[in-house]
Amino acid sequence: YNWAAFCLLAVTGLFATVNAIVPPYAIAPIILFVGLAINHEAFSCTPEHQIPAAVLGLFPPVADWVVAKWPHGQKPPAELAAIAHGALLVGLLWTSIAVQVIQRRFKHAAVWAMIASAMSAFGLIHQSKADLTFRAFTKGVGGFGTSPCAFTIGYLSQAIAFGLLAVLQGGGSSRVPPPRSDHDEEIEAEELGHELGRVRSESTTISDAFNQTEHNGEDDLQSITESSEDNSGNNH
Repeated sequence: YNWAAFCLLAVTGLFATVNAIVPPYAIAPIILFVGLAINHEAFSCTPEHQIPAAVLGLFPPVADWVVAKWPHGQKPPAELAAIAHGALLVGLLWTSIAVQVIQRRFKHAAVWAMIASAMSAFGLIHQSKADLTFRAFTKGVGGFGTSPCAFTIGYLSQAIAFGLLAVLQGGGSSRVPPPRSDHDEEIEAEELGHELGRVRSESTTISDAFNQTEHNGEDDLQSITESSEDNSGNNH
């Protein structure tokens, strides 16, 4: 039901009311804990060879956080701000492209790069606001290098490069290795599942041992107390 509550607050504009009632320093620890928990779970379930893609996807949100904490009265670098704009979408796109490259599925990587190029052209990512009229297509805050046109060209270049690699791969070129097989992924997923099961089993064993030790300590303390009472009674 979290999504329903989030949609209700977003549609009705009640987020401002919540921010006015609940102090930010009370929400910050919760957000930090939830963020750490989500990242921990994500990295625990990510195959080891795909971790670089997951790390790459964190760059735009971190840039967004840095821009948000930038000193007042000063403008952050235009290049950093361009990465921060649309951080969630940029992180998703970068991670998807990187995963497909790691898996050597260059055709899929080219598709993701084309999607990123289209979003860049409309200003949905890397820009402070969308521009469906293309009036500022070649204009950026930091010059042409941060303009929608520059990012569109960049992602299109990636798509073309991945497309050429896919063609060479489909032609059986020895220069381009084949895609990673599903069998390898299944083995890695199975190994990951066994590893998570082992960690949980060890955690359960340690917890049981701790509880047993605590229980034994309570029994020993009770025995000592009863012995002391018996000795006191005998002395009397």
